[in-house]
Amino acid sequence: MKRSAAITLNANMTPMIDVTFLLIVFFVVVSQIVDRNVIPLDLPAPENAQAMVSDAERKVVINIVPHIDGGIAGIVVGEHTIGGDEMEKLSAIVGKELSHGRSEVHLRADRATKYQYVHRVIEAIRNVGGTPRLHLVVEMDTAL
Repeated sequence: MKRSAAITLNANMTPMIDVTFLLIVFFVVVSQIVDRNVIPLDLPAPENAQAMVSDAERKVVINIVPHIDGGIAGIVVGEHTIGGDEMEKLSAIVGKELSHGRSEVHLRADRATKYQYVHRVIEAIRNVGGTPRLHLVVEMDTAL
C-alpha cells in the first residue's frame, strides 16, 4: 500500500484585505460628502419644542450667514452664494431646485441673526409658489 502525501490547504487572504480597504475608502469618501450643504452656525436650541429630524434626502438647504451686528453677511444655497438683499435671486435659485423634484426647504440661521432677516428669506421662499415644506433647522439636544 502506498501512502499519500499530506495535503495542506492555505487560504489566500489578499482578496479579503483588498475588499476591506476598499470599504474603508468608500466610507471615508461618503462621510465627507454628506454635509457639504451645511456651514457652521450657532443654531438656536428651543425649549420644549415638538421637533423632528427630517429624513429627506433631496432637500434645498438655505444657510443664512451671520454678520456681527445681527444682520446677514450673505446667503448660501448649495453652490450659490448671494448677498443678503438679493431675495429675487434667492427665489429663482430655490424655484430651480424645487423644479428638479425637491419638495423640502431647510432654513438654517445663526441664533444671533435678527428675525427680520430670516423673515425676508421666508417671504422669498413663499414667492417661489407651489407648496414647498419649509423646515427651520435648530440644534437638537442629543440627550432626548
